[in-house]
This record gives sequence, C-alpha cells and structure tokens, in this order.
Amino acid sequence: MTNKTFARRASYLAAALLVLLGGAEIARRQADLPSLPVLFDLQFDLTPRSQTWRLYDAVPLARSSQPRALALQPQAVDGLRLPWSKGSDIGLADFLDVTHTRAMVVIQDGRIAFEHYAAGFDANSRFASFSVAKSFVATLTGAALAEGRIKSLDDPISTYLGRDEISPAYADITIGQLLDMRSGIDVDERYGGSLTSPVVRMYLSRDLGSFIARRKGLRFAPGSRQEYRSVDTLVLSRVLARATGKSLSAYARETLWQPLGMEQDATWSVDSDAHRIEKAFCCINTTARDFARLGLLYLDEGRAGTRQVVSAKWADTPRQVINGEQKLAYRDGWWIPPGNAGDRDFSAIGVFGQYVYVNPATHTVIVKLSDHGVEQDEIETLLAMRQLSHVIAGLKPN
Repeated sequence: MTNKTFARRASYLAAALLVLLGGAEIARRQADLPSLPVLFDLQFDLTPRSQTWRLYDAVPLARSSQPRALALQPQAVDGLRLPWSKGSDIGLADFLDVTHTRAMVVIQDGRIAFEHYAAGFDANSRFASFSVAKSFVATLTGAALAEGRIKSLDDPISTYLGRDEISPAYADITIGQLLDMRSGIDVDERYGGSLTSPVVRMYLSRDLGSFIARRKGLRFAPGSRQEYRSVDTLVLSRVLARATGKSLSAYARETLWQPLGMEQDATWSVDSDAHRIEKAFCCINTTARDFARLGLLYLDEGRAGTRQVVSAKWADTPRQVINGEQKLAYRDGWWIPPGNAGDRDFSAIGVFGQYVYVNPATHTVIVKLSDHGVEQDEIETLLAMRQLSHVIAGLKPN
C-alpha cells in the first residue's frame, strides 16, 4: 500500500468516525443524556461508583455556620467476628474487604467509636449516597409536615403539582403513597448499563421535569401494593419544592445541613445546570461523618440541638415497624431488616453498598460507603452491623 493510498483510507475512516460521533451526539441530545465522555466513563466503570458524583452537575450544600464536631472515643475491635452468609462468621477486617468498603464510621452514644477508610480516602472525602438520599428526602417530608407546609400525607399530589408537571393518571396519588412507594407509577427499577432501562434513563436524564411529565402509565392501582420505585422519590421531591416554595437543596440546607451542624461542604447532583432539578432519588455527596448525622437525628427523637426538625412521632415511626419475615421491608423512606423486634433497627440503603444504619436499642449509627456490587448481600450486611452495634455498645473505651 502506497503512502498516498494509506492516507486516503485513513481520511475516509476519520470522516466515517466523525459522522458516527456526530450521529451519536445528536441522539444523545435528543434523549437528554450526559456527554459522550461521561457515558463512556459510566459504561466502562472508569470512575469508582462512590466517586461518580464528579461526573454530574451539582448544587452546593454548604456546611453549617455552626458545625459540631463529633467526639472521638475509639474502641478496640481486634478479634471481632460478625455473622455472615450461610451461617458463617467473618472478621471485621475481612467484612470491610469483601464488601469493598471505602469508609465506615460507627457512632455510639454520640461519639465515634470506630472509623475506617480505605483506597486513599479519609474523613474529608466525599462519597455518593445513591439511594441513601431517599431517606433524606423522607426526612424533609417529615419536616415539611411538622412546619405545616404539607397539610397531610393523605394530600393528593395534584394539590401541589400542575397538569403540565404530572399526568392526570397520577393526580390522586397521595404523598404517603409516594413515601411508602405505593404509587404504581410505571418506571421500572431494573438496574444495569442499558439505556433501555427506565430507571437508568431517569438517572442519566438532563431534564427530569420533562422525564416526569412524559410518564403516563400505572403498574398497579395506587395504594394497592408496595413496589420499590425510585421515581416515587423524584415525584415526592417535586411536591416538596412546590409545598415549600424552595428548591429541594435549599430546603435541605435550611432544614438539615444548618441545624444538624454539618462539618463539610457537600453537593446534590442535578440533572443539568440548565434545569437544576436535584436527583432526589440518589445523589447527595458528602462525608461519612456528615451522613451519620441523619441517623443521629432519629436517635435524638427528631431534634437537632434545640430545634425539633421532625416530630418525635415521625422519628419514632421506623422503629415501630416489626419485620418478622426473611426479607427486607420498606416504610417511610427506610429499610427494615428481618428480625428487628428486639432492636427496632432500620437503615437507609444505596446501591453499591451505601448504608446509614440506625439501632435505637444500642444508640448506635453506622455509616458504610462502598464500591460494591448491585443489590448484593444487604441483609447479611445489616445483620453484621446489628451485631457490631451490640459489641461496640458493650465495649469499654480505650
């Protein structure tokens, strides 16, 4: 092949590649998807899952003007064994390793009893929440109810959202049904890399307002059963924005970040800078210690210092759910592990191994942030954290 022929073929290939990329770019824009480099990064896991917040536009959640540091009271956990799968047990170090834990903080009686970081992360590192954000949105709902911004959980969402925002098919869905994921809104929750998955399209959408407005179908009659759907939290967040007259992030800054004494600046990922609608179902990005403050709010009967953020009844609701089955239960934005009658424990859970676990019996909060698998060993992890909370509560400080 002559140099001239090679150059000619190379120019044809380059032109063809430009045409393909141009077509892909047009399709991407029409579908309201992120840039091609971001899609490529996500497809091939170039950025660790816990750090994918770096790929998206975001709005700030400024640290509290009166940050409150958590006291340190480390406890020795050498030789500790935790229950694991199929009746086995596992050492704490191995538990952290096999679940790809990047950060873990155990707070007992308001003090940090154990703290672990891996893979170059530390107490100042920011992590993606994934669905742990749903429990923050649930808490904001409780705050709006306490303030009278929402009159009742029985209010239909059409009280707050206009016809241009939601389909008439959803008009009679109540706030409580969204909170418990009983709405029936048809956005399938199948995870995976395919853009044919509705929940993946929602996660990647750069125009979440239009995404909601285009939904019309129902999987089942609202209220007739419970089925975990991230879209319920997204719609709930739009109700909160209308009820409070503020963006979700602004209300979170006022209602949670400030009174809880958050120590570090955080962000909430949005669909795009153009629309700035928070990815309410997934994407708060902050430190392990500041994630823990949500759990502490519930242990403190809904109070943050002298401020009653949510009512004591609201803070007590998750622990009143008894789960005698062998699977997880879901209530008011929280997961309830099996066999919780003694501990009344509950947890926020995010895909890839993110947890804010709350145990009222031992007065313990455990945050675990990971780069783990999809929907993998959640029950085993919660039972291990239940055991860890009991061991930590029974130990004497070093």
